[in-house]
Amino acid sequence: MSRSKSHLVWSGLLALAISVSACASPTTQAPAANTEAPQATAAPQATAMPQATEAPAVSPTEAPAEAFTLPTLPEPADVEGDIITAGSSTVFPVTERMAELFEQEGFTGQVTVDLIGTGAGFERFCVAGETDISNASRPINAREIASCAAIGRNPLEFRVATDALAVVVSADNDFVDAMTLAELATAFSTARTWADVRAGWPAEPIQRFSPGTDSGTFDYFVEAVMAPANPVDGRANVEAGEEAILNSEGTQYSEDDNVLAQGVEGSKYAIGYFGYAYFAEDAGKLKAVPMVKGDDLSQAVEPSQETVDAGTYPLARPLFIYSDAKIMQEKPQVAAFIKFYLDNLADNIVDVGYFPAPAAEISRAYGRLWYATRATAIDAAAVEGDIITAGSSTVFPLTERMAERFEQEGFTGQVTVDLIGTGAGFERFCVAGETDISNASRPIRQAEIDSCKAIGRDPLEFRVGTDALAVVVSADNDFVDYLTITELATAFSTAATWADVRAGWPAEPIQRFSPGTDSGTFDYFIEAVMQPTAGGGDADAGEAALLNSEGTQYSEDDNVLAQGVEGSKYAIGYFGYAYFAEDAGKLKAVPIVSLARETEAAGDAEKIKAAAVAPDLAAVNAGTYPLARPLFIYSDAKIMQEKPQVAAFILFYITEVNNEILEVGYFPATDNVLGTAYATWLAGIGQ
Repeated sequence: MSRSKSHLVWSGLLALAISVSACASPTTQAPAANTEAPQATAAPQATAMPQATEAPAVSPTEAPAEAFTLPTLPEPADVEGDIITAGSSTVFPVTERMAELFEQEGFTGQVTVDLIGTGAGFERFCVAGETDISNASRPINAREIASCAAIGRNPLEFRVATDALAVVVSADNDFVDAMTLAELATAFSTARTWADVRAGWPAEPIQRFSPGTDSGTFDYFVEAVMAPANPVDGRANVEAGEEAILNSEGTQYSEDDNVLAQGVEGSKYAIGYFGYAYFAEDAGKLKAVPMVKGDDLSQAVEPSQETVDAGTYPLARPLFIYSDAKIMQEKPQVAAFIKFYLDNLADNIVDVGYFPAPAAEISRAYGRLWYATRATAIDAAAVEGDIITAGSSTVFPLTERMAERFEQEGFTGQVTVDLIGTGAGFERFCVAGETDISNASRPIRQAEIDSCKAIGRDPLEFRVGTDALAVVVSADNDFVDYLTITELATAFSTAATWADVRAGWPAEPIQRFSPGTDSGTFDYFIEAVMQPTAGGGDADAGEAALLNSEGTQYSEDDNVLAQGVEGSKYAIGYFGYAYFAEDAGKLKAVPIVSLARETEAAGDAEKIKAAAVAPDLAAVNAGTYPLARPLFIYSDAKIMQEKPQVAAFILFYITEVNNEILEVGYFPATDNVLGTAYATWLAGIGQ
């Protein structure tokens, strides 16, 4: 099928070649996100790496007209039809306010806002498919994402506010001055009287009021308060925490926070918890209890803008709305409402009774909106010049494919894609300053960010996909059926023969093939496999164990590694999934058992074998394959503004990557991730 030179993507590059360099530089780095919703690809981050620069909190509609044409969405009066929202009682007053304002601005259709609880809201959105927007006081979970996928929906997350969960007693209560989280857990589980919570308090029965089990507020309370107080094997346990509150005597439940507030108001000995807005509404009849995470009651603080911003109030949580790109494209009134919602948060959220979301989260929300509603032409032939990229061998085939596609769409310049490893790629980008884009199979490190800044570069991160690291043996290997993380670490360290890895395997020397130390794949393997199994979980010890393994062969070129493993029945190697997929007939991908599942099985061989997971799309999406990792490209705002062809290529890359990535051999990033990349791209071009 032929492809048009003028390709459908989001918007804005019709005039990009004219004057991107006229854009202002992006503002200073926005604050990092507080939470992250589960991604459909469920690829684990290797570590809590330093954040690259994020988009500033500026609505992209404010872009200077001479820069390029940005997308526009209809005004409220220009759309019609129904908009159906349902879910969280906590988010209800925010969405209700926005619906009222949307109608006041001229929308003639109907906005339905149902209060049914977060869980029930996701049920209607992801199972029944009845709603356009789901209001949520917690991130969507993996099970709900899977339900959405089953009906063809890919939930897009928009962070809209921050709630400080209010723990409340009646204004008549004259003894509860502050509480620890542990005391709060006792009050909502085993305590029968207030004296059971703290000596000296009245021996009067506690009257408990809690949101119901369909509520995201209930879920959050269990996770933040009850689970840590009910550990299993030394770790906070959600199931035990939920059981503790559900078994508490006489607790009254409701999905309607107004009902809970009224219940607490009516008794000096009552206690409840719900969203801050419901406390603010009845502040004269209720008291918010100062809370502290530890045991020092002198550090207890009430919920307020100041304590939420400072991070000292221990029960603050994000609030969300969710929709889907297809819904927004088929129902423009939904896209218009979400845009209006985001535009009007700053002027309304405090009045409703909540606290603003971090600036970076609002920028991400705009990026996701523009990504979901993209539909303007880009002419790749409108830009020219060179684009120089280098780095990861894992990302190489993906960037190579996108470069080929960009040239097919009419770009007449040259895109250079060098395969030198992630570390060497950052060296060329951050030290030598020779490249425009750095391909990486791990997040950039602080030392590399510092090197970039030393030459006037501020790295911008674009996540473009997910790789499942493939652990491979030759197709002739007839004994390796699976490996635990511990066995895999042994195979790449102390084991001389396969019999040293598992009793009963051949006493034949292991031939090891590993990416070199400049490779992000090597770094990830150390972190995910060697470090957890080293003494004390020490990264240096894990790296030393691999580097001291006898006879291991290293290469930055994954094709060399693949060929090495193919050549011997007793060889083992690891590299990006694309290189396995390319040679799948000559190699076997070994199913892997995570360290957690290995520990749970407690030496039961059958349970361990049953827990082994092979790398494939289903396992990556479900989050069950233990060696999945994100893939990135990096650039810099100054480069993107001075070389419009680089900005054009990056936008083309993040817009089109999911049309190519499976064929290349990797796994798609979610719309949430790519929407965040859009927000970062806007920062790069000065919006």
